Amino acid sequence: MTLDRPSAEALLFEWAQGEGLRSHARGVEASMRAYARKFGEDEALWGATGLLHDLDYEKHSSPGGAPSNRMSDSQGKRMP
Repeated sequence: MTLDRPSAEALLFEWAQGEGLRSHARGVEASMRAYARKFGEDEALWGATGLLHDLDYEKHSSPGGAPSNRMSDSQGKRMP
C-alpha cells in the first residue's frame, strides 16, 4: 500500500519541524518521481519514498554525521 501524497506530506510535517529538512524532502521526492518516470516505475511509491526518506532525522540524529559515517568511524575508517 502506498501513501497518497497528502498523507505522506502530513506525516513528514508531523515528524520534521525544520523547513530545511522539509524542503530537502520535497526535492528528493521530485527527483525520485523523475527517476520513476524514466525507468517506468510507480511514481507515487517512489515519490513517497523520497519524501519520507529522512523522516526521523530530527528525532534520531546524533553528532557525528550520517549513520554510514558513524559506522565507518567505528571501524576505523573515514568516509569522504
